[in-house]
Amino acid sequence: MQPITIIGGGIGGLCLAIGLHQRHIPVQIYEAAPALRPVGAGILLAPNAMNLLERWGLTEAVRQRGLCLSALGGSEFGIVDAQGRSLLPGFDLKLMRERFGQELVTISRAALQQTLLDALPANCVQLGKRLVGLHQTAEAVQAAFADGSTIQTACLIGADGLRSAVREQIFPQHPLRYSGQTSHRALVQLDYRELGQPIAAEIWGQQLRFGYTPVGQDLVYWYATSLAAQGQRDDSPAAARETLLAQGHDLPAIAKTLIAQTRDEALLRTDISDLAHLKTWYQGRIGLLGDAAHATTPNLGQGGCQAIEDAWVLAEMLARYDQPQLAFLHYQKRRMPKAQAIVDTSWRVGSLVHLPHAWQQQLRNRVLRLVPRSLGQRQTNVIYALND
Repeated sequence: MQPITIIGGGIGGLCLAIGLHQRHIPVQIYEAAPALRPVGAGILLAPNAMNLLERWGLTEAVRQRGLCLSALGGSEFGIVDAQGRSLLPGFDLKLMRERFGQELVTISRAALQQTLLDALPANCVQLGKRLVGLHQTAEAVQAAFADGSTIQTACLIGADGLRSAVREQIFPQHPLRYSGQTSHRALVQLDYRELGQPIAAEIWGQQLRFGYTPVGQDLVYWYATSLAAQGQRDDSPAAARETLLAQGHDLPAIAKTLIAQTRDEALLRTDISDLAHLKTWYQGRIGLLGDAAHATTPNLGQGGCQAIEDAWVLAEMLARYDQPQLAFLHYQKRRMPKAQAIVDTSWRVGSLVHLPHAWQQQLRNRVLRLVPRSLGQRQTNVIYALND
């Protein structure tokens, strides 16, 4: 069997390669970057992702490199206002394990990426391979790279993110949708015991939404989102910290401490966009996975988790069907409804967070406090259940 080709060495691409490798299907990843550097700082692996990582035999390695919040004395991961008052019922971490068989695990993206790489053969990833062209016939796909090299493959999957070069080749100029929000995030060296209680939370302030969670014994991940025109850039990390501290003037002390202690090189900024619904995730022998197919805003913490779900299903379909088109068709039928629902729900949550006027925020907060816990549980059931 010819190797299946994956473009992109992020979480989705690596997980797909693991799924194929464990099914004894040869696979090769081509990554544009000259070195594998994780995009982002930390990630929350929800039960849907952890259940699939368990099927690949990776949960123990993930837990060793990350953290289960309940093991640190945390009972809930909730959303609160700037005064620490609950806005929405939190995720009951004990109940989560009872219901879904797995807990919420936090981990740095670097540690997760290394765990996934360790599960693959050493020669599985080729670096410095930026895709510049695709041409397919009824029998094969030819891919051209910026270094002048080309390959021919029977099946190619684009797992190359929001601004996918593969997607641009098969569905050119499909628009991204800017949310009106930008994000800052970082990893900070800090003993998790200094966080106090809650040990992890998301805080909705007047101008800044701020979340934090430990991802290691002495490593804390934080993120912040705010309204911003698209394409703005920080003058310097120092200026960015100053702006964030001003925007977060109403936030609790722990948020200000994490921002102030962030090293210049650790501070990342990204405008938040998603992808308008694609009608199909494949063309002939070329398919899409993860953000390349259904990029979502990060408001549900499901971007990486949905890529992992994609990888499990697509590996199963490619093992089941000899024709890539059939594999892609059945993969799309299984995954598209849930993935698109995640995109839409996440967009609505983002719109709800950053209301521009104080009276709107106050009204929103009063309404959210009336939401019954059972409604939140139904929502998590939809997100965390697997489509087996």
